[in-house]
Amino acid sequence: MQLNSQRLKIIPLELQHFKLLLSGVDKMEKALNLSPSDSGLNEHTLSAMRWLYGQAENDKENYLFYTNWQIILKSENISIGSACFKGIPDNTGTVEIGYGIDEKFRCKGYMTEAVKEILKWALAKNEIKCVTAETEKDNIASHKVMIKNGMILFKETDSTYFWKTK
Repeated sequence: MQLNSQRLKIIPLELQHFKLLLSGVDKMEKALNLSPSDSGLNEHTLSAMRWLYGQAENDKENYLFYTNWQIILKSENISIGSACFKGIPDNTGTVEIGYGIDEKFRCKGYMTEAVKEILKWALAKNEIKCVTAETEKDNIASHKVMIKNGMILFKETDSTYFWKTK
């Protein structure tokens, strides 16, 4: 399975590719025949990905809600970022997404484009009624991704904003 936009393809990693990602981005890229991105995962992201991988292993039927969705720039066949769901929909049909893009590919509209396709996929599923996301208050670029995708601000803390689909 993969999602496609004009410039991107978004691939939810199969478990064997997700496991490779945890041992090195380069290993996952090689297995998917992608051009090397020379990027890695910071410790915070790696820790989150390890947890998600464990969940995916334990709930293979719902792995799409735990796996990493690799964002590939078609023109260069290179991974430029990723997104994920943070678990299966809750009892209200709400699911949370998270995402990140390599610094050299920021401010080009790629993440807005990727999130649009991921939201479209999620909201087409009967069990999903709402998608939420959390952004740091100082991450203006991420706020723009939310706004351009029609998400609305519904809650805030001292450091973060929470967004949801309408």
